[in-house]
Amino acid sequence: MYEQNNNLKKELIKLLKMREDALEFTLKLSESGELLFFGGSVRDLYLDEINEYPRDFDIAIIYHNKYLFNELLDQYEYKLNRFGGYKFYISGTEFDVWDLNNTWAFKNKYLIASEENLVDSVFLSVDGIAYNFNKSILYNSRLDESLRRNEIDIVLDSNPQIELNLLRALILKKKYNLELSLKLKELLKNYYYEMNNEFLEILHQLQMSHYKIEKISKSDIESEIMCVV
Repeated sequence: MYEQNNNLKKELIKLLKMREDALEFTLKLSESGELLFFGGSVRDLYLDEINEYPRDFDIAIIYHNKYLFNELLDQYEYKLNRFGGYKFYISGTEFDVWDLNNTWAFKNKYLIASEENLVDSVFLSVDGIAYNFNKSILYNSRLDESLRRNEIDIVLDSNPQIELNLLRALILKKKYNLELSLKLKELLKNYYYEMNNEFLEILHQLQMSHYKIEKISKSDIESEIMCVV
């Protein structure tokens, strides 16, 4: 399910304009292919939940001109991440750019690579939103279903970062005032029984290494997990 949404593009451009070079980089990037914004930044923009400038932007790209993309590698600071994407550093903001065909679920053949399937390639249902910047097309079926049911669920079981996503589930539960699905609760319970109190420490430390700040306290992590075990 998708819809034409020109307003979201206007809001995204307005947001990008707030950081020097961010919009210019995005427009140059869009000349090399179709940009599919996905993840937290476009979700919060869609939900009108932008309270501060995003830490990063996740973009999957459908290349039309790889030569133009390669030119950007000479113009901007970047590094390759461990999953094969490009991490650009623009005005203090990270832009994680992936070849759509090489995003994890598609590369490992869990799904056929397509922009429509991007929302089905995520682990958490609240991450199930993608926006084609070039065509102003919004894919939001998974996110909207999550909000309608008032719960965070698991979409694609396989994921290379399960523990990080379990942590994110607890953070996003609190942020959006949602419940956890039975499937997600069961997975949390299994991890806790397997690792016991080590699991709490792992989640807390993972938070600090990933976000660099505490988004949820260790005691809140413990409280959430104790509710499901």
